[in-house]
Amino acid sequence: MPEPPGQSRTSRAADGVAEAGLRSRGRAAEAGKPGRMAGWGRYPAWVGVLTVLAAALLGAGFTVASRGEPGRALGIWVAAGTVAAGTSVRARSAYTIIPVPALAYASAAAIAGLVHDRAVDISRTALTVSATQWIASGFDAMTAATTLAAVLALARWLLSMRKARAAYR
Repeated sequence: MPEPPGQSRTSRAADGVAEAGLRSRGRAAEAGKPGRMAGWGRYPAWVGVLTVLAAALLGAGFTVASRGEPGRALGIWVAAGTVAAGTSVRARSAYTIIPVPALAYASAAAIAGLVHDRAVDISRTALTVSATQWIASGFDAMTAATTLAAVLALARWLLSMRKARAAYR
């Protein structure tokens, strides 16, 4: 049988082995399964961090647009971003999301508070006191989002360990 141009029997065999190896690996094999969500547990940790930061910035934008002080809307956005990030990163790197909600909320609250209270820039002392109040107003939201991130990371880790044990048996 004539060989296609640029291919010999050995190169075709090597391609077949490479393809079979890709298909036998876990992620590549699961990619084509129907019912599997596209982003579930596939992204590196930095994508999750950026997801939480983007959600915090969106929350700050909605807070500024509503002409209110940082609080409930910003907290809801940060919690939603935490859930999205915690479920989309790899199970082994989900723990890196845990400190991000509090830091993202504090930064976004300071930005939204500065835009909301433009008269605060009179003195550094007034700015410091106001920033402390803006950040403290979201303590419950920061605590809830951080706890949510920790629970998601723990649950994902336990599920991955269960799958690893099942695969080992």
